[in-house]
Amino acid sequence: MIESRLGYRQRLALTYLLVAVISLSVIAVYMTGATRRYFLTHVDDELRAHARLAAEAFRPSLLGSSSDQQDGLSSIDPLADSLGRQTGLRITVIASDGAVLGDSEADPTSMENHAHRPEILEATRSGMGLVTRYSGSLGVEQRYIAVPVSASSGELLGYVRVAMPLSQVQASSAAVRRFAISAAAIAVIAGLALSLLLAAGIGRPLSDLAAAAREIARGEFDRRLPERGAVELRELASSFNYMADEVKRSTGELVERKNRMEAILLAMTDGVLAVDGSYRVILVNRAACEMLGISQDAAIGRHVLEAVRNHDLADALEAGAAGQHDVREIKLVSPFRRHVRIHAAPIQEASLTRGGAVAVLQDVSDLHRLERVRRDFVSNVSHELRTPITSIKGFVDTLLDGAMDSPETLARFLGIIGQETDRLARIVSDLLDLSKLESSGAVAKATSVSLRVAVDAALQAVVQSAERKRIRVSLDVPGDLPELAADESLLCQVLVNLLGNAVNYTPGGGEIAVSASLEAQETGDAGVRPCVRVNVADTGIGIAPEHLPRLFERFYRVDKGRSRHAGGTGLGLSIVKHIVERYGGRVSVESRLGEGSTFSFVLPAADVAPGSGPEPPHVS
Repeated sequence: MIESRLGYRQRLALTYLLVAVISLSVIAVYMTGATRRYFLTHVDDELRAHARLAAEAFRPSLLGSSSDQQDGLSSIDPLADSLGRQTGLRITVIASDGAVLGDSEADPTSMENHAHRPEILEATRSGMGLVTRYSGSLGVEQRYIAVPVSASSGELLGYVRVAMPLSQVQASSAAVRRFAISAAAIAVIAGLALSLLLAAGIGRPLSDLAAAAREIARGEFDRRLPERGAVELRELASSFNYMADEVKRSTGELVERKNRMEAILLAMTDGVLAVDGSYRVILVNRAACEMLGISQDAAIGRHVLEAVRNHDLADALEAGAAGQHDVREIKLVSPFRRHVRIHAAPIQEASLTRGGAVAVLQDVSDLHRLERVRRDFVSNVSHELRTPITSIKGFVDTLLDGAMDSPETLARFLGIIGQETDRLARIVSDLLDLSKLESSGAVAKATSVSLRVAVDAALQAVVQSAERKRIRVSLDVPGDLPELAADESLLCQVLVNLLGNAVNYTPGGGEIAVSASLEAQETGDAGVRPCVRVNVADTGIGIAPEHLPRLFERFYRVDKGRSRHAGGTGLGLSIVKHIVERYGGRVSVESRLGEGSTFSFVLPAADVAPGSGPEPPHVS
């Protein structure tokens, strides 16, 4: 907290001061220790010499003969007092069993057994015991040296111990320590003054460096430092400027990469949703928001279950976060009913023990619909082919059983067989046409086709059927309409199929109206192109609303019995849709049950010279 309030100069000065204090403290400690070790070495040498001399002095007293042993022992304590006064040391004589026989500074009779004193034990073990310890009898710290005293035969007679108080050593060490502290204080004061001068020369460039760093942090990546001053400062400024260049480049790359990724995620038709290790949403693209019916701003940062409210999706992400690659399919009911396939995988981050997970959401509703259409198509084809084949086989079996003997029955049955054969041929022909259209590509090469010519040709194909039912056909096809970009034979097939359906499902005495008009259709590049809309309206039986969405599917019939009776294959409207879409157009139907239907298709006009033809009204 205190350091954070200091400026660069104060910090540098404090650093220099700390270095000086630490260095001088180390020197002072070393000098104090070295002085103590020196004095201790000198004391040890002196104690060893006195200990050896004292051992020789006390040997006769410790030896003695048995007759005068008591007199020898009684002379030990006075001799110890005498030697102690002469040398200024403490002299102690100890028997081999540890009993104190004499001491220059204490009454030996009051002293406890010394057999277990450290210096005695060490002398017994190695021939000399050297120990520094506190003396309980004198109350001071002393340096002890003990040597054994032996007879010429090697018999241990006792020990002589010489001791010196360490007060003199401590006093010398204290004097050295005071000198070191005084010298250190003077050096610290001088170092502080010098450090302030040095910090003053470095502080301003560092302040400029800090200000430039703050500007770069705010996004001002063009900020640079002048390279001047000391060599180190010039190198620092050069390194900072290089860093600024690299930061600017790296930031630009990151921004570009981020924008590219956002553009990719935005353009993806598949949804992408990612969570962190706590299952909070960290990324969701627009496609996922549309699938799940959520808002991106509301979802980011929230728990995935709270954001999407779908347990299956949350379970998939949980499995992904656990390190599994989970693939499952779920059904969504909001905002729309759809089937979604989820691919969940883990996101491994080196800095985390457990990363998050990312899920890719694919809308497979169309695949389900196509699978249903495929199943229906196979079923319908089988049914449509089986019906005429069964009919033909039945009549053939009947003829073989004897019915052919009757000329009238034979003629009638052969006529029916011929009709069913024609029906089979139409089904196969329509299937081949449909297959050819589907395998020819999305957009075919077009030529200029006159709509009026195609309408007249189509009317010739259905006029007899219309006249038999007394159906009136009216035309409203302006002659100045531009030609269509299509194939003439395929356009005629579209019109024949639509007019044929109108005739088949319009009761006798009804009306069919064919009309055309010019309109403008918007294109993907914000432009418009001229198109022609063709309507085929009838006053027939009409179609219920629930059948309209599937009306252009293959073999789909509103009234199966009526359709077959009318001779239809169930493929006509599907062929119409494929032909129109092949040339970039679209088809639609409007119908009211009991009132009639209007089938419409729009095809682009062929290229015309500017200004020719009427101005198309704009419709969106």
